[in-house]
Order: sequence, then C-alpha cells, then structure tokens
Amino acid sequence: MHSRLSRAAPLLVAFALCISACSPSRVERVQHILVLTPGETLAPREFRAAEALAQALPSAGQRVQILHSILPDKTAANESAMASFIATAAGDWRIKALVIDPALPGTAEGFRRAKASRPDLFCVAGDSREDELAIEASADLVVDLDRVYRAWLIPWAARKMGAKAVVAAYTRGEMADPRAQRERAIMSAACSDLGLKYAAMTAPAGMDAVTYTRAMTGSWFHDYGKDTALYCSDRALAVPLLSGAIAGGGVMVDAAGSMTRGVYAAALGVDLVPAKGDARKEFQLLEVAITGLGGRGRFGLWDADHAQASVEGLAEFALRVVSGSARKDEMKDLVAALDARSHPAAWLAAYDVDPATGVKSGNHVLVRQDIHVLGSGYLQSALQVVPLKYLTIAGDGR
Repeated sequence: MHSRLSRAAPLLVAFALCISACSPSRVERVQHILVLTPGETLAPREFRAAEALAQALPSAGQRVQILHSILPDKTAANESAMASFIATAAGDWRIKALVIDPALPGTAEGFRRAKASRPDLFCVAGDSREDELAIEASADLVVDLDRVYRAWLIPWAARKMGAKAVVAAYTRGEMADPRAQRERAIMSAACSDLGLKYAAMTAPAGMDAVTYTRAMTGSWFHDYGKDTALYCSDRALAVPLLSGAIAGGGVMVDAAGSMTRGVYAAALGVDLVPAKGDARKEFQLLEVAITGLGGRGRFGLWDADHAQASVEGLAEFALRVVSGSARKDEMKDLVAALDARSHPAAWLAAYDVDPATGVKSGNHVLVRQDIHVLGSGYLQSALQVVPLKYLTIAGDGR
C-alpha cells in the first residue's frame, strides 16, 4: 500500500467507520491531516510529493499525522463525485484538515458540504481549477501559483538578466483561460513601462503547440533580437522553449514555476545521476554546462518545482495549524511552512487583488519563489514590490 490511507473511495468510507473499533483514548489523541490528490497518471508531481510526505513523517506517538488519499479517476473527472468524495472524507471527525491539490472542479461544493457538518474543519485548496469566487467562499485558504505579481516580475527579471524583449508562448487552451489573459495583459503593460518589446505567441489551429514552439524559437530571436527572454506557463512547452533559448543564446527567466533542474538537464543533455539527488550538486552540474555554452547569468529556475512545493508546503502548514504552532490566517506562518519544505529559496505570498475593485482577497493567496539564475545566484525577485497599478489590470487590458 502506497500510503497510510487507502486510495479507493469504498476503503475511505471503511476508514471513517473504523472509529467505532478504536479505543476512545487513541481516537481522541490522534488527529489527521488528509491530503487528497489525483493519481499518478493525472497529477504525477502532486501525487509523488504527497506520497513521499505521508511516508516520510513518523506516525508512532504523533498527535497529528499526515495521510494521503488518491482521488479515483472517475471522481477526478466528475464534479458531483468529487464533491461527494470530499464530504465523505470529512465524515471522519479525526480529520481536522483537508488539503486538496490540485483543487479540481467539485472541490468548492465538497468543501461547502463538509463545512455544513464540520465548521471547524480546516479546508485548503491548492492550484485551484474552480471559479475563484466559488472556491474563496467555501475554502478557508486558497493558494495558487502567482500569475499576477509575477506578470510584472518576469519582465523586471528579464531586463535585469540582459533581455531587451520578452516573447511568451501559450497553448490554444490558455488563450481562453482568464488567468492567462490577465497575465498577458499585465506582462504587456510591464514590458512597455520597462522599455522592453513584448509578444504573445500561440500555435495556429491544427498545429501542436510543442511542435510549433520548437520550430519557431529561431524565428523569434531573428525578429526580436538575440537578447530576447522566452517564457511559457504550460509545462509541456518548457523543454522545447528552453532548448531554443540555449541554442539561440537568449534568456529564460523561468516557466511558471515548472522550470526545474530536470527540465534543464533534459534540454542540456546533462546527467544528474552523479549528484545522487543532492540539489546543490545538481545546480553545480547545470551551472558548469550553461557557463560552458556562454549562458552564465541568462537562465533561471526555481529551487523547487511548484507542484511539489505546493503539496508539501500546504500539508506542512495544515499540520502546524492543527498542532497549534501556526495561525490559519497568518501569512508569515504560511510562508514559514513553504520555506521549511523548500529551503534555502525565499518565498513571497500576497493576497490576490480583484482587478475591478482593487480589493484584496481575504483568503486567496498567490505564492512565488525567488528565481535562481545559473551562474550568478538568486535575483531577490521575491522581495520586489509590484506597483499597485499592475494588480488592477484585467484580462482585457483595462
């Protein structure tokens, strides 16, 4: 068995019913943080992070334990089934916190039902795929990858790394995504104000986005100049875009939190096995390779993959809240939990801002990590203050 809690819905119900067989003293003493993720096929990075976390933390004698349960594929694809699964999980009153990452459609309704019977249950949504207002209304905390503040920071970092233009590549599906629309609008305005050229590129109908990206990077450098920073927010485009940037001598700031050491190794043809999993040694191998190609100071990445860091950090935060060592509404406690799982990279968290009103959300947090530039270190990007005017730009550019 891969985790301390069964991955199937029927067994989850059985787990809830086993309370009657437990001694009162044991039931009262042990509390659970339940992390729900799709299976490895649908969400491999989140799945592996949750599995490793649940297995690594000792359970014997602990007052609070982290458990991992896998959403059956049918549940992950059906909003009603998703909501029912969450409500069933909340029926076990030993579970004091639910962390769902990614928060697939149905999570908001599931949290609403859970809260109806368990108002004390701490409900956390990571990487939400729900309507923002709906998930904010039902969850105690919503934590997403920052695509608002970062939309200004990407051009800022690109200019600091020597770029004179930014070209962002998107899949066709992202063109209709409100978050991607807002990102593009803010990034365009930021580039204009920072003196950079900007272009958003999308594969034409009938053409695969990966194939398009691989074929077009050379043309983009020809049109916008060698000192062009490439960017993407879809993980599938990261390797071809990075490969093109390396071949063209361009700049790569990061790729929406998914530009990892593994992606760089694939693009550079570097074998990370000799590092034996040591992050510092892996960075050293990549820095030697990128410096040898003349790319020192022009290629950035996060220390931790966002999907992995999100699961681990939110589970750690929930554990601290339930244990009483953190407050669920305290931003610095959330950042401390993220830092604990991704040291030494610095994290910054900020509340999402409604572009129409300029009002900050009370429970929707956007997180970003400082950018590590190969060959020159951290950019201190997590410490930059984003001007308020960019936070009120909507997806249509208003």
